[in-house]
Amino acid sequence: MDEEPHAFENLVAKAQRSGDADSLRIGSAGSERSCSSEASAIAAGKELSESPQSSRPQSLGIYVLEPLILILLFAYNFSSTVLKNKVIYQSCTAGLGYPDSVCQLLGTKNATNETMKIEELVQPYAAKVTLAMRLVECFIPAFCGLFAGSWADHFGRKPLLMCSFLGYGLQYLISSAIDYCAMHTQGLVSPWWYVLSIVPLSCMGSSVTYSVAAVCFIADVSDGRARSYRMIAYELAIYVGLLLGSLGSGYAYEATDAYIVFSISSVCVFTALFLMALLLPESLAVGNRTLSTSSTGTSVLSMLKSLWKTCSKPREHQNRFMLTTIMAVLLLTAFVSDGSNAVFYKFMRIKFHWTVKEFTEYETVGILVPAVAGSGGVFFIWSLRKCTKSAVLWLALVSLMSHCASSLMKGFAWESWQIYVAIGLGVFKSLVNPMCRSMITNLLPADERGMYIYMALYSEVLYTYLCFPFPGKVFALLGVLQALSPLLSSTLYVAIYTQTLNTEPGIFNVFSAFLFGIGIILLGYVALSNIQLLSHMYSLLNISARFGTKSREIRCSMSQFLNDR
Repeated sequence: MDEEPHAFENLVAKAQRSGDADSLRIGSAGSERSCSSEASAIAAGKELSESPQSSRPQSLGIYVLEPLILILLFAYNFSSTVLKNKVIYQSCTAGLGYPDSVCQLLGTKNATNETMKIEELVQPYAAKVTLAMRLVECFIPAFCGLFAGSWADHFGRKPLLMCSFLGYGLQYLISSAIDYCAMHTQGLVSPWWYVLSIVPLSCMGSSVTYSVAAVCFIADVSDGRARSYRMIAYELAIYVGLLLGSLGSGYAYEATDAYIVFSISSVCVFTALFLMALLLPESLAVGNRTLSTSSTGTSVLSMLKSLWKTCSKPREHQNRFMLTTIMAVLLLTAFVSDGSNAVFYKFMRIKFHWTVKEFTEYETVGILVPAVAGSGGVFFIWSLRKCTKSAVLWLALVSLMSHCASSLMKGFAWESWQIYVAIGLGVFKSLVNPMCRSMITNLLPADERGMYIYMALYSEVLYTYLCFPFPGKVFALLGVLQALSPLLSSTLYVAIYTQTLNTEPGIFNVFSAFLFGIGIILLGYVALSNIQLLSHMYSLLNISARFGTKSREIRCSMSQFLNDR
């Protein structure tokens, strides 16, 4: 796993993306209880009253899910930075043949001018290894999202959860075995073996399978307000697990070694897997499962064509242009996030010579500060909403500006404390995803919307649930594109980083700011189009009032237009 300091944002985003792509379920019978996307897992409406699960007694085991997710995310972040560090170390020893005594000094406060030069030679090699890991991790799960909902409907929720946990457990078990061998051979074990550790995780769906299965489980065992509370608990479990993992990782690695860290993660995940098998009940009754999960390549292709046709067809009030623009902004933010993940830790080592402990402390602050500061974001949304109907659009713009300022600060930082300032500048950056998704939802007509859901307009830790329709096909196509973006973004960012490593390694942050600037321009053009359309509607209203024709219809149209924005 190769994530940046704000890994919790990416995990939540991945869960959403996997749910979006999952709405492409192929071959699953048209059951109204289908949880083919993460959004549908928190559906409200007709399904709730018809769910047989909610009407029968349930065991206390249904509440085990959130603690198990917390354990999984703790294990993930507990090993994440350490794994990156070991890839660099073994790239130095086994990859480039430097002595173990020299490579041990890399990434420490005892580094000399000689070791700094060696690090500049080692990092491009290590970047290739981490890129391979990233591509292996993303490629198969990107397509698993197409079928995860169908599998969950056919096999049940628990098998998918156990499959994903097993993948993570095997990754850390293999990683600990690799590091154990490296310890006894003075690091002479190729770092490319770590790519092998990612293979079982990738084949078992990575975060796609557990996120889809988890929210489908929650949908099965809860309804109404209880479902909202369970979704809050699920997201908080992700947040707390990542926070605790990053908080303890640096101290554990400093006191022991990577073998112990990987072993602890492996034990945690396998313990959670055992508890899941023992205590967690299956939420989907056998009689409610679909009979078919098969799908041909032709049906997948036809479904993708259908998605594209839905997203590209002409719409009134320039809605097609706005939909396309907002989707482009979401893809840009995903592209930048996934790309910077691949090189950020290496950048902090080469630029500021941070140790694993210093970096994990920064990770902890990077999770905690936006969470605390973002808790007021929801109240800010509602206060802004009272002043202007376009609060969502302006908040998305503010969020992109926050992204841009944070990236620029990282790119031009020359002291460690300025990296912490970048966290403060990026306080609102988590808002762009839910705000853009909200705008997409409001722009679509009712006949293209799926079931009603409680969609979270979250600000890291405080979540406000609003009930509005979910546009399945648009988000499905968006989910597929976002899932595939790491394949391109990681490659591009690694190429930029390795080419600028000896001159200005932080230039990729400036490139990120440039892409966010493009997003700001795109959303600014959407805002300008809104103003022009609104001005045109006011002109029509004045004309109709003067001649007494269709005044009421125009007012209704204006009201709907404002609500859509």
